[in-house]
Amino acid sequence: MQTLIILWEPSDKWVALSEDERKQYLHSLDEAVNEARRHGVMTLGWSKIDRSLPKAPAEGYVGIFAMTNAEQIHELDKNIQASGWYDYFDSVNVSINPEGGTNANPSEEYARILEMSL
Repeated sequence: MQTLIILWEPSDKWVALSEDERKQYLHSLDEAVNEARRHGVMTLGWSKIDRSLPKAPAEGYVGIFAMTNAEQIHELDKNIQASGWYDYFDSVNVSINPEGGTNANPSEEYARILEMSL
């Protein structure tokens, strides 16, 4: 399973919008997200980021999506761009394919992704 994690923070352009313009834009995302869902994207959710943890990111919000493959991630990103998202929100996109979560020896997984032999 491929996962896309979008860390985001409102940009100055978002802040400059009126409340009605913000609401209108947010409503426009309903169709965009539902269209992605019709194409197999699983929306895992959105949240504020807990900034009280050490090393928390500068961005204050996150959205998490799951897909079957990396091609779907790139297709979703095209749709995100088309929605104007990047105009209103400064974003950091993280695409991952998590593996090994049940390995009793996590060191093996760290070594694998660091391309090391143990």
